[in-house]
Amino acid sequence: MSITSNTSQTTATVGRLLLAGVFGYAALTKVGDPAATVRSVRAYQILPDQLAVLLGHALPAVELTLAVLLVLGVALRLTAAVASALLVMFLAGIVSADARGLMIDCGCFGSGGATTTPSYTSDVVRDLGLLAVAVALAAVGRSRLALTPRLPQRPERTDPSASGAARSRARTASYRYETAVTRHGTLTRRTAIASAGALVLSGLLGIAVASATAPAPPTMIPAGVTSSGGIVVGSATARHTVIAYEDPQCPICGEFEKGTGSVLAAAVKAGTVRVEYRMRSFLGPESVRAVAALGAAQDEGKFEALREQLFAHQPPERTGGFTVNDLITLGRDVGLGDTYAAKVRSQTYAAWAKQVDDTASRDGNTGTPQLILDGHALSNTVVFDATALKAALA
Repeated sequence: MSITSNTSQTTATVGRLLLAGVFGYAALTKVGDPAATVRSVRAYQILPDQLAVLLGHALPAVELTLAVLLVLGVALRLTAAVASALLVMFLAGIVSADARGLMIDCGCFGSGGATTTPSYTSDVVRDLGLLAVAVALAAVGRSRLALTPRLPQRPERTDPSASGAARSRARTASYRYETAVTRHGTLTRRTAIASAGALVLSGLLGIAVASATAPAPPTMIPAGVTSSGGIVVGSATARHTVIAYEDPQCPICGEFEKGTGSVLAAAVKAGTVRVEYRMRSFLGPESVRAVAALGAAQDEGKFEALREQLFAHQPPERTGGFTVNDLITLGRDVGLGDTYAAKVRSQTYAAWAKQVDDTASRDGNTGTPQLILDGHALSNTVVFDATALKAALA
């Protein structure tokens, strides 16, 4: 084997392990929260919802299986080709989102969905680099430290002037070599077929597991919620209806409530607008706890009071905020007592909160806050401009 071949295979090993690490890490950040992966896929607004759900459930398992195959180094051409195809798909989605003006996180490493600071350029550069590695691996097809069938060594040529016995041994060696090459090709094809089957099976298994472990429909639902899980505030005779998507833990929602949210509140108080709040849980368990607490407050007619209290005391995102004790204390500040506290402790409405979030994601909401006035979404320019929002509501 030449020095050049040794170098290329060593380089291929490094590239193979790099791809395995990236895909393995990506899978581990997603595998524990299938709903979040589905939200990430939906945020691109490309696939029909049923396909988005299937892809969101299958992708983490496929990425994890691909990472294992890359670590083992089996069927390298196939696994590198699959990695290339996935990276092309990711790149197409990112470029499409950027071209359409969507403000989303790529969701490559969990926590996808709406964001105020998309990193499309760095995402594209990273994925292009990984794609180059994957394509090169597919071209090389071999690497060191891999569980792959070893190529037989070609026998040395026999001198035509050699003895008859030597020529006979050479013919035997040549026959054995050709047999070994055929056996190597058969084993390589079987390994590739088995690897492809493992990738397909892992995707199907991911879909099956996610479906089997999906939260059951909530058995407890707050009083007076709409079919979409919304909670209505304001007069039933108001001329205009606003659907408001908010996450209690979302810092941008906090900015809205501290700023132009007062314009919306004034319109509700004046009786010209009623608002249906559809609460999201983008930011994980802390958001779920807060939305579940709002459901408990709704039972006692204190939804709006607690919602204002939550935004007034909003903790930094992803800090584990809105603990059970926090929510009970904030509830007592607005007159909620032991019945509310018991529902918060038992997380009576946690399943409902998750269902409302999934319904909103399925309905096309990709970020918070979002206001939809009489069926028409208001731009962020309007939402965060007091004068423009007041004119729109009027």
